This record gives sequence, structure tokens and C-alpha cells, in this order.
Amino acid sequence: MEHIILSIIGLFVATLPIAVSFFLAKHTQLRADTSRLKEEYYIEFIKALSNNVLASNRDKSKIKLANARNHILLIGSSDVVAKLIEFDRYTSVDNKNTTKEKHDLLLTDLIKSMRNDLYKKSKINIDYPTVSLSGTPSKKGE
Repeated sequence: MEHIILSIIGLFVATLPIAVSFFLAKHTQLRADTSRLKEEYYIEFIKALSNNVLASNRDKSKIKLANARNHILLIGSSDVVAKLIEFDRYTSVDNKNTTKEKHDLLLTDLIKSMRNDLYKKSKINIDYPTVSLSGTPSKKGE
């Protein structure tokens, strides 16, 4: 009986580090995958936003922007989502009292929030300037 108990304890001691390592590796992999996905969606949004202004096919461009926004609503941090909603409300066609300065400040706050979400460093945005986007004309049909 004593040998069986010692065998069970030995098996437990042998498998515990493997199980913990597996759990930690999966956890790290999940965090890395989530970060990559967030980065992809944030870049998709910035690109869609930037190209929306210069798009030759306005309807298709708006759909791309809406899809990019919806991806962020799904995976973005609560701060990113709050900043996105604030930016969306300000840039809405219903808002007639917009200025370039306020637009750029809200955009900068949104981008800073995205950077915080991606890099998790409190100092990532120190001295980050106020930005505005520029786009490239889309190819015909985009």
C-alpha cells in the first residue's frame, strides 16, 4: 500500500511542473494572439479611416470603416471603445460644430489609448504629439 501511495505522489510531482508549464505557455500564447489581433484591427481601422476621406467608392469605404470599427468594439479595451465612441460622435454627420483641432485631439486620444492597450507601458505616450491622418487615394473600385 505504501508503494502505491509513493507512486501516486511521484506521478503527481512529475506531472505538476508539466501541467503548470503547459498552462503558462497557453496563457502567454493567448495573450500574444490577442495582442496581434488587436494590432491588426487597430491598423485596419486607422487605414480605413484614413482612406475614407479620399475613397473613390464612398459606399465601399464606409463599409470597410464600419467593419473596422465593429472589430474594435469586439476586441478593444474599454478605454479604446470609449475613445472610439467619443471620436465617432464628434465626427458624425449630425455634429455641425466640428473643428480640425478638436478632431485631431480626439483622434490622438484614440490612438494613444490603442497604443496603451497594445504595449501596456505607462510611459508609451509621453511626448506623443497631436496627430492627424492622411490617406492615399484608393484604387478604382475600392
